[in-house]
Amino acid sequence: MVEGIVASFIDTRCPEKDRPNTYDWTGLETDVLTQFGVKIPTEQIAQMSRREAETAIIDLLSAKYDEKESLLGEHLLRETERWIMFTIIDNQWKDNLLSMDHLKEGINLRSYGQKDPLVEYKKESYTLFQNMMDRIEDETSRHLYFMQRAEQAPEPGERPEHEWNYQEEKQLAIDAAKEEDRRAEALAAQNSVLDFTRKSQRRRERELTVLQFIGDGFTALQAQPVIAGSKAGRNDICTCGSGKKYKKCHGA
Repeated sequence: MVEGIVASFIDTRCPEKDRPNTYDWTGLETDVLTQFGVKIPTEQIAQMSRREAETAIIDLLSAKYDEKESLLGEHLLRETERWIMFTIIDNQWKDNLLSMDHLKEGINLRSYGQKDPLVEYKKESYTLFQNMMDRIEDETSRHLYFMQRAEQAPEPGERPEHEWNYQEEKQLAIDAAKEEDRRAEALAAQNSVLDFTRKSQRRRERELTVLQFIGDGFTALQAQPVIAGSKAGRNDICTCGSGKKYKKCHGA
């Protein structure tokens, strides 16, 4: 992992196509210090070729990691490496699945640009996977290099700077996983409610469409009065009891 990360730093700060006097050695020093917490001898490395500089930086980082192994012990460091890597893989995989869901939601829009959504989905999902693998390597190496062992027990209520606590980190990871599961359950419940609401709305719209289609027929049937017996003549007395002739009352 360290070799791959340093090689990417060299390719970024010291491109092979550029001249050696244009290499960004200061930026390379910042990258290594930020990623591994190790300060490189920039003045000496600047006199080397890009490949010699890469080899010198890797040797320096390997020596620093050997010191950490001699301090912690081989067995403890191997166990720590496994636990840190598994935790980071788990968290990054969850983030990758969420990114894939977002990609699925908008991939069909690629068709407006005369592109095949399936082909674009394959390309972008592969890019997301490669980015996830790079993040796993970056975070794993950073955690391991910045990890330090407390030399003495802290006072009650105090915590030494940069102390790494296995149980505390493990509990934080467990709490983060529980929180992620809770959010996923809440999102699933929300989506279920939204689906139910949409289905109810569509059902009401269909019912309103049917009623609108046959509403005129119902109105016509309801508007027709039901008259018992024979129909009254125009000059007969209206059957409503008003005393007027039918033609001037209900027959008007």
